[in-house]
Amino acid sequence: MQLNFFRALANVLGLTWARVRSDFLSHSWVTIALGVTVTALMFVPEADNYLRFDRAAIIEDREWWRTFTAVLVHSSWDHYFWNIIVLLASSLVCEQINRRAFVIYLIAVITITAAYKLTLAAPGHISLGFSGVASGTFVLLLVLIIAEGYRTRDFWMMIVTAVILTVFSAHELGFFGSESGWEMLTGHSIDATPGKKTKPAHILGMITGLVVGLAYLLAPAIKAKADKR
Repeated sequence: MQLNFFRALANVLGLTWARVRSDFLSHSWVTIALGVTVTALMFVPEADNYLRFDRAAIIEDREWWRTFTAVLVHSSWDHYFWNIIVLLASSLVCEQINRRAFVIYLIAVITITAAYKLTLAAPGHISLGFSGVASGTFVLLLVLIIAEGYRTRDFWMMIVTAVILTVFSAHELGFFGSESGWEMLTGHSIDATPGKKTKPAHILGMITGLVVGLAYLLAPAIKAKADKR
């Protein structure tokens, strides 16, 4: 059983590496464009002030662009580095496996998160960063890998990936570990308040990633059933 588990883990890593190195530029241009934009904005003075999500500015001053640009700016280099690592680690492979699912996820999560913040967040709510999107992208990636395991009948690949998904979800929900991944790696906080915080944007991202991933996983079965009618 242990041999099968670690062999499946190697298969997951091998699948990830194979996807990344296969026609890298042509199959990853959306992720590359995001990474370049996020990086470039770190060097633009006051970009975070003009592009972050600011509920009051959006509603009162009609600065609607903030609903979509907030994910592209970050409050510090620690904030940026952690998000760009997660972006590249998950989005590159997501796009390689299924660009359509990845783009649908991006549009959905940005729209859903903006709607939540506009309707339910506090009047003075301000936020920025790619972390909510990145959390959901990682969930989407894991579900896509589970789908790959199902397609190839690799039971252990599905099990290993499901375990990773469970641990990641538990950590995001605050049940596993009291530090963010960046704090574990560097000892630095990604924002003014150290420690792992369960944020609604992260949860919305994870749910959106799960829904889009499950739709991709179940679509062939639904289509096959419809064709039989």
